Amino acid sequence: MKKIVSLCTAAVLCLSLLSACGPKQAEEKQVDLAAFAQTVQQSHEFASLERADPADQELGAIMLENNYPGLKDMDLEQVEVYLAMVSFSGGELALVQAKSPEDAAKVKEIFQARIDTKSTDGPGNYPEEVEMWKRAAKVAENGSYVMLVNHEDSQAIVDEFNALFK
Repeated sequence: MKKIVSLCTAAVLCLSLLSACGPKQAEEKQVDLAAFAQTVQQSHEFASLERADPADQELGAIMLENNYPGLKDMDLEQVEVYLAMVSFSGGELALVQAKSPEDAAKVKEIFQARIDTKSTDGPGNYPEEVEMWKRAAKVAENGSYVMLVNHEDSQAIVDEFNALFK
């Protein structure tokens, strides 16, 4: 009986050692999106951006719903959206941390829909604005973090965003 207990104990010990050698679930790096948004706006000249605060049930919620339909209704960790108050002035920055991969995919769809809407000739879209959205707008994703940027330096901003996760 002692031999069986000793063998079982040894087997359990060996299995626990082997499990420690297995692949570890990488913990996602936490990023302060508000701080990153401020850094980006200081490093790259944006024209008169205003924050669409989701907590502001009047103006902020309306700005989000008009420009990013469905975003304000999602349960998200962080939301930092900055919109130009003069539509053809160019420049827009939206940063979100979702709570799940499915939510991150939904945010990415919402961001892409924004690009598609602004890249189309039509009411309220000026030709210069449409051209900039076609040329410069980008969506970047790192795990649960998603960013939309529309700026002449979009690629540099995407690179800075990606560097946050290295």
